[in-house]
Amino acid sequence: MTFRPFDHLALKLASLALAMLLWFVIAGEKTSEMGLSIPIELQNFPKDLELTGEPVNTVEVRLRAAPGIIHKVGPGEISAKVDVAGAAEGEHIVHLTSEAIRVPFGVRVVKISPSIITLNFERTLHKTVPIRPRLLGRPEPTFEVAAVTSDPSEVQIAGPRSRVREVESAFTEPVSVEGAQSSVVEDVNIGLEDPQLRIQGDPRVHVTATIREAQEKRTFEALTVRLRGGTALLRPPRTVTVTLVGPRSTLSRLTPESVRVFVDPGKVDGAGTAPVEVDLGPGRPTVSVERCHPDRLAVPAAARRKS
Repeated sequence: MTFRPFDHLALKLASLALAMLLWFVIAGEKTSEMGLSIPIELQNFPKDLELTGEPVNTVEVRLRAAPGIIHKVGPGEISAKVDVAGAAEGEHIVHLTSEAIRVPFGVRVVKISPSIITLNFERTLHKTVPIRPRLLGRPEPTFEVAAVTSDPSEVQIAGPRSRVREVESAFTEPVSVEGAQSSVVEDVNIGLEDPQLRIQGDPRVHVTATIREAQEKRTFEALTVRLRGGTALLRPPRTVTVTLVGPRSTLSRLTPESVRVFVDPGKVDGAGTAPVEVDLGPGRPTVSVERCHPDRLAVPAAARRKS
């Protein structure tokens, strides 16, 4: 094929002139600079790692472009991209260059601050911890909180390994028992003190604060001990002291005669003694025996033979 440089000469000269004109226009156009705070996007983040410490979430950049272009730049059009694929646990130093900054066509990055960032990674750890319900206020003066429970009683948390290991329990939103005379039940949220940790599963629990009449003690002295199924008295000591615990209204109605104390000859041990048992009769399930002194007594041989 014969090379003919002068073929279509007019068209070639026109194209050259147009290219030179565009170059002079672009070269002579004024440029503008603008500073922006842009987010850092960590791409290909490993599933089993956590970012710890005080991570740098944004960087400052200086952008340069023609005034008509730079004024149209929106905040969502620019970001710093850092590929962390294959990162291992520990400290990683990242150098940010203009190639890491995503910008629209015609915009140039002239400065990045900071240009060096440090990323700290830790393994993700899961752990099950108890839930500690919190209460607010106090019941009526003659009532008290007998127990506080949550359903479920435990929750699974997740986060950086070192942070998770320090957590012993989760807590709930406060449940008010102010002025309560009966049990309080509420569904509330679970919380954690460390913001880098998170709750796995349902963040709400069912909290029950059991309210009962305030408990008191009452002591009955010199109560006669008898044999179960008989009236024969035991060898000295024939009396015991019994301390009961229960609601004030119930304890106030008890008399020494209503507190029956006995031993069962069938429960005599090798030493000839049997445990002292206390019977309060029906209708007093809220009263319990705190102490009986003495708690064992000798049973006569004659009584044992009769049993």
